Amino acid sequence: MSNIRGPLRIVIADDHPVVLLGIKTLLQGHGSGMQVVGEAGGSRELLELLPECECDLLITDYSMPDAAGAEDGLAWLKRLRREYPDLPVIVMTMIHNPALVRGMLRVGVNGVVGKAAMTSELLLAIQAVTSGRPYVSEHVREAVAGNAVPEPGAEFAVTGDDPSTLSRREAEIVRLYASGLSITQIAERVHRSVKTISQQKNSAMRKLGFTSNSQLYEYARLWGLLT
Repeated sequence: MSNIRGPLRIVIADDHPVVLLGIKTLLQGHGSGMQVVGEAGGSRELLELLPECECDLLITDYSMPDAAGAEDGLAWLKRLRREYPDLPVIVMTMIHNPALVRGMLRVGVNGVVGKAAMTSELLLAIQAVTSGRPYVSEHVREAVAGNAVPEPGAEFAVTGDDPSTLSRREAEIVRLYASGLSITQIAERVHRSVKTISQQKNSAMRKLGFTSNSQLYEYARLWGLLT
């Protein structure tokens, strides 16, 4: 499956214990070729684990917020890629929003797998990524841009209706706002000014034709921005 000698050492991360157990069970059921060497329940915990745990692959959730305000989403994926540029990363997510999936690939994620397709596609993703090929699961790919699989770090051609009208940053602000963070909290998390965050939120609402925050929340729910 790869050029790695011995079992493939995998770290898994998700803030839902049931999902962690499901991933671990799936990998262990594949035989002795894979070994889960570490587990994390959040982005902060994962970044503390990785320096102490040698691994060949990371499988992680996209959104793992915690009460202490640790980075999640695109901001922490960017930090992860900066600190571990050579570590293959597969993201498991319920998000099918074109702008956010494009953002994941642009920061250097090697594979994106929809959680709904985990049992049928995660092993395929592992095989592809450990062989040096990108992987975007079929359901996510169809939601984003037809059948073309992009190279990690490349621009993703997006077509479609509402979700693709937003920029990557606007889509991320909508997701964080709809998840319950205030404008000030979002600004602190993504390291931008309150004025900038407010402008990006207002720009997203104008593009979508919304006049209330409840409409924005419903949009985030319908398009899978909330996990």
